[in-house]
Formats: sequence, C-alpha cells, structure tokens
Amino acid sequence: MTATTLKHFQAESVIDYPDCGSWRQGRYFLDKASAYALEMALATRRPLLVKGDPGLGKSYLARAAAAKLKRKFIAEVVNINTEGQDLLWRYDPVARLNDAHAGIKDDDKLNPKHYLNPGVLWWTFGYESAAKQYNDVCRHKVYRPQISDDGELGNGIVLLIDEIDKAEPSLPNALLEVLGNGGFDVPLLEETIGKTLQTADKQLPPLVIITSNDERELPAAFIRRCLVLHLAVDDINLETWFLERAKVHFNDNQCSEAIKRLALQQLIADRQEAERHGTIKAGLAEYLDLLAALDEMTDSSLQGQERDAYQQCLLAEIQHFVLRKAL
Repeated sequence: MTATTLKHFQAESVIDYPDCGSWRQGRYFLDKASAYALEMALATRRPLLVKGDPGLGKSYLARAAAAKLKRKFIAEVVNINTEGQDLLWRYDPVARLNDAHAGIKDDDKLNPKHYLNPGVLWWTFGYESAAKQYNDVCRHKVYRPQISDDGELGNGIVLLIDEIDKAEPSLPNALLEVLGNGGFDVPLLEETIGKTLQTADKQLPPLVIITSNDERELPAAFIRRCLVLHLAVDDINLETWFLERAKVHFNDNQCSEAIKRLALQQLIADRQEAERHGTIKAGLAEYLDLLAALDEMTDSSLQGQERDAYQQCLLAEIQHFVLRKAL
C-alpha cells in the first residue's frame, strides 16, 4: 500500500508552540491517527471531538494544530455552570440596571448593545465583528476568551472547547445549529455572524476541536455531527509509546535513556497495581511530571554517570508522589 502524504500535517512529527496566556510553550508529538483526524476535520469542516483519559494531551493537540497551521488559537474551558448562550455572548443586565440607578438617562448609553460581551463562538466565526463589539461598543467588559498573540487571522482560527463533558447536556445540544450552519444571529444587534455573505468577516472556516474525558455521556445527535478521535495509551507497545513521547520533551543530558526506562518501569508497575485494584492508572502526564522533577531537582553540574546515579536515588524518593495517587 502506498503511503499517503497529508497536506497540512505530518504523522509522527513534533510541533513546537509558544506561550499563550496560561498555556506554556512546549512541544507536541503528533501521532499518525491525530494527524489524519486533523486533516479530515479541515477537509470536512466538521468539529473534531477528541476523547480519552485526562493527561493524554487532548487540549494541547489543538494548541499544536494552531501553531502548525499558523492560525489564531482561541480557547474556552467548560465547567458545570457554562451554558450554551455563554459561548455566543454574555449580556450583563445588572450593569445596565446599575447605570440606570446611577442616573444615566441617555437612551443610547443604556442601549443593551453596550452590555453585550462577545462569546468564544462569536470571536471564532466573526473575529472582526467581535473585536469591534468588544473594543468599541461594549462599555462593561466582563469577558474575553484566551486568544493567542501568535498566528495570522488570515490563516484562520483554531477553536478549543475544552472538557465539554463537564457541562449539562443542553450545552452540546446548543452547539448543533451553530456548528452545523457555521454561524448564528445576534438579535440585539440585528446582525448575523459567520454564516452569510453579508457579514464583514471573510475569514476561513475555523478548525473546531472539542475535548471530553468521558465523565458524562454526550448527546448522540452531537456526536453524529463530529469526527471522533480516541486518544489512549498503546498497551501493546507500552514502552515504545511512552519513550518516544518522553524524548520529545527531555534530551539525554536532562534524563538519560537509562533513567527514562527506570522511571517507566516504575510507572508500568504502578499501572498494573492500579489495574488490580480498579483505581486510576497513572499515564503520560504523570510520567512527564516525574521526568521534569528529576531534571529540575538535579544540579546542572552533574553530568553523565554522576547524574544518572543521583537521579536513580532521587527517583526512589519521589516517584510515589506522582504515580500512586489512588492507592
């Protein structure tokens, strides 16, 4: 079978991404399945629902995709209080009432449009309209999503809706029409965002990535609208799977191959013990945290065998803080 060449992403590649607000700079190992899923999401313009256990890099897949495509990155973390309306816009009637009580009588100043904050989907499907509303019209700025400084708007936007399974089922249901039509109406402004040629925005369709830890079942109608990527530890090729990702983040001067393998042996032992007890198994995030601690807690003057010997002793003292969380 002839190998396929993807247009935008390369399987088994490493993507570097810079700082973005609370998102620290880092590197992402893009496996084959993720590369093909991202490419298909771009081709079909469908949202990509990324499912899997916590700590597998679901959220950072979106950050890496934005860096690779040189797109703006916009992120929204969902919680139990997030409503579908919040993703479109947030209206602040309390601020309007307070202004009225404060003696403001100018009808224009009390116009509801001045209390309308664009939500993450407004920024995604109509960036210029959202920027104008937020910067020039809205007088009570109570919300703005995380937006990266890097990336060109002309290249499009990557939107991350993180941990959607934490919300009530009404939220994914509210997204069906917006994601299906590629836009929505804002009645207070008598404006349509995204889905018609009459809008001022002429941007490329966004790449929408939605993550779920499978804590709550998502509505079937919502899942049907999405492409679905399942991220999981490769239990068949466990050592190779972990080591190739560890090498992306830590070179041999930080943690040697021998130390990486020693830490991995402990991780595998703890995963097996957790499996027997039916508790949460440590994964990639815990393994990388362990290597990061070994690197940071070892004096940089120690190199070679001295560094290995020190880190081997250190590993015995600290590994249980990271790996045995549920035992």
